[in-house]
Amino acid sequence: MGKKEKLPQMKIDLKAWSKELVEYLGGSENIISATHCLTRLRLIIKDENLINKAKVETMPSVKGTFKSSGQYQIIIGTEVEKYFKEFVAVSGVQAVTKEKAKAIANQNNGGWFLKSLNFLGEVFIPIIPVLVAGGIILGFRNILEADFNGFIIVKSGQFWQGLDDFLWIPAQVCFWWLPVHLCWSIFRKMEADQVMGIVVGLCLLVPPLMNVYEVSGEASQDGGFKWIWQIMAGMDDGGFDWGFMKYPWKIQYTAQVIPAFAIGIVGAYINKWIKRTSPAVVSQIVVPLVTILPTFTLAMFVIGPAGFIVASVISFAISWAFTNNIAKYFFGFIIGMVYAPIVLTGVHHLFNAVFVQDTIQNGGNFLFIGTCAQAIAQGSAVLGWILVNKKDPRAKDVGIPSVVSAYLGVTEPAMYGVNLKHMYPFVAASIATGLGLELAVISGVSATNSGNGAWLGILNVQVESKIEGVNTWIGTGYTWFMISMLITAATAIGLTMLFSKVKYFEKFNIEVKAAELLK
Repeated sequence: MGKKEKLPQMKIDLKAWSKELVEYLGGSENIISATHCLTRLRLIIKDENLINKAKVETMPSVKGTFKSSGQYQIIIGTEVEKYFKEFVAVSGVQAVTKEKAKAIANQNNGGWFLKSLNFLGEVFIPIIPVLVAGGIILGFRNILEADFNGFIIVKSGQFWQGLDDFLWIPAQVCFWWLPVHLCWSIFRKMEADQVMGIVVGLCLLVPPLMNVYEVSGEASQDGGFKWIWQIMAGMDDGGFDWGFMKYPWKIQYTAQVIPAFAIGIVGAYINKWIKRTSPAVVSQIVVPLVTILPTFTLAMFVIGPAGFIVASVISFAISWAFTNNIAKYFFGFIIGMVYAPIVLTGVHHLFNAVFVQDTIQNGGNFLFIGTCAQAIAQGSAVLGWILVNKKDPRAKDVGIPSVVSAYLGVTEPAMYGVNLKHMYPFVAASIATGLGLELAVISGVSATNSGNGAWLGILNVQVESKIEGVNTWIGTGYTWFMISMLITAATAIGLTMLFSKVKYFEKFNIEVKAAELLK
């Protein structure tokens, strides 16, 4: 078995591996269903007492296991799909969608809060690659347009100006048209008509609705916080004129997340309802009309304005915590410390909304830097764990892929496969994240929207922070981002090695603690 573990992953006999896994899981009859996500094989098991968990965790390519929301999850990595296909073929178990697997698992597990978090995750997962691509493009354009002590790349030659203009198109699609992506994903998740979801999203963006950046510009002219009705009252043609009133506000929900999320859910429910009740002979006319017009009306009159108010308040609160002359000296550390535990609960999916809202409202955001620090800290903590266990050959087999994955922005293998299992690397990573984010905040390192949340996050860093009242320290945001992240990495490695000597952490077990944190 020891020799088998050392074989490169590409040489693993997937059929033999699958047969072995079925045996350790208590046989095919003990497996109700199987599915997978980006990095994990998700199984619903009849009797978990029949699982030989120790054997499963020593299998090649298995980076850890844990139970969450009634599902036994095996961390494989980004190649999980090919393992899943062979496992299903060998075991003969039912392959189901993630939605159905969660529905089965949640029949006797979890309440509305857990289900809401799962819903958020399922909606954002297919959109994340778009955000990452858009973030990298915007980061590159940020470099082209940056003022390096009087030298601006786009002004140094027509080629660079042309490249900057050219890249603006895909950047707009990735971020400005985010409501389309969101509404499509929500309709898809809720099994409504996906094309209708795209149309609903487009209704939130087209003229004569006003560009949200014009509205944000008006909001920031006098400094301080303005309510939406104060902003729109000061703008020409700020609402639909019905003769007896001017309402609702004529705002494009460009890059808006919270309003688009609510609108997508309402639209999907309306679409599913009218499909059930409409006579077949007129369904091709009635279904699109009843889906689009009522959803658009509710979006413009109720959901959009309410969502814009909520998002503005959230953005203002986050901005205050990071920019207040007193609060910024401790909120960065506090938020960094709790970032990883928040990831465990799934609430971190809400941060996608804050990234975008904070950037639109204030010109930049600090929270994305926390995402980068958290990923780097988790990967570095695994690196520290490898150094502590350097005499154990399996430490490298499990640890190195987890480090690489975390440094590329995917922290699940590191977090679940190593850090939570032993707990001391997880605590070390949390402290390191707090220190790194705090240094980034006080040195004025802010980001443009989101992107790859690890080392490549530097592509989204603003050369000089565009947030009002924030001054980036000498050397530009790039320099202080790297200094902050290097300190994060060094702290995570050092504290992991230090905490490995503390006997208190020996009592922690991944299967108990991860399940408690995730439920």
